[in-house]
Amino acid sequence: MENTPFIILPCPNCKVKNRIKSYDSARVPICAKCKSPLVKPDENEVHAKYGQSLNSFLNLPGLGLRSDTDK
Repeated sequence: MENTPFIILPCPNCKVKNRIKSYDSARVPICAKCKSPLVKPDENEVHAKYGQSLNSFLNLPGLGLRSDTDK
């Protein structure tokens, strides 16, 4: 299975949970069941920018500043 980060968004209309793997600012995600938009267009743009910045940090090397015992 891929290790692609995703977010789960509940549909505001039918309350079904939808798994969104990536955001595109040009395409608003829709519910798989009722086809309602899951977010407003301006919210989608914010999520798309957040996803782009998150992806840019995923490939950075670890610096060893945290360990499993720091919890």
